[in-house]
Amino acid sequence: MNSADKLLNIIERFDPISLDRMDKVKLMRRTDTKFVFNVSVLPQLLEKALDNYFMVEIENEREQIYLTTYFDTSNYTMYHLHHNGKLNRHKVRVRKYIYSKHEFLEIKRKNNKGETIKKRVEHDENNPELDIFAQGRFIEKNSPFKTALLKPTLGNKFIRLTLVSKDFNERITLDYNIKFTDLKYKYESEPYNVCIAEIKKERYEKETPFVGYLKDLRINPVGFSKYCMGMALLNPDVKNNNFKQKIRQLIKI
Repeated sequence: MNSADKLLNIIERFDPISLDRMDKVKLMRRTDTKFVFNVSVLPQLLEKALDNYFMVEIENEREQIYLTTYFDTSNYTMYHLHHNGKLNRHKVRVRKYIYSKHEFLEIKRKNNKGETIKKRVEHDENNPELDIFAQGRFIEKNSPFKTALLKPTLGNKFIRLTLVSKDFNERITLDYNIKFTDLKYKYESEPYNVCIAEIKKERYEKETPFVGYLKDLRINPVGFSKYCMGMALLNPDVKNNNFKQKIRQLIKI
């Protein structure tokens, strides 16, 4: 059995959970912990999680395809705030969920307590005039940025698996086959051979079984932003000094 077939076999063995049931663990205000590792480890990690986690299934699909467009100012203010280690920072993006056929404008804020707070509103590409007005009000209510000053800067595409703990206090996303597109210079990367695991839970929730599985495999937490990493890798206009170690780790993985 090759690695792709092995992964598919394990994915199919998970008990499924629907989007409606997953709503019990939305965690719109949460702490996020990320782990980055070679995608070849993913089958072994999932094997450990089989008994304690559901896997989200939408339209009979468990491997969900996500498309994202990030927005920033002309001088990449949001990118540079993250690069310089500032807290109370924002990300603005439109994310399309292919199989559920939903599309949202999303704003993520990382506050000075390390919490991630996400707000989102339905994005209606079939009604652009109304949508621009609604987006403008939403962005300016939930961030310090003026909508007119934002433009699309980076795109990405990846496959996501989502796990939900059977006691409904934790959600885990596993993203792989990630590729980036710089929307100014039209550079497009090849898919990176990494998986990004993100554990999302209430701020004061105790350590979870999934963290233990990662420790067993000697995979340690690491800060990782898809937006910032894509920009640092592809866009020559931005400084990336503070991300060089992460870039080397990514290439090594």
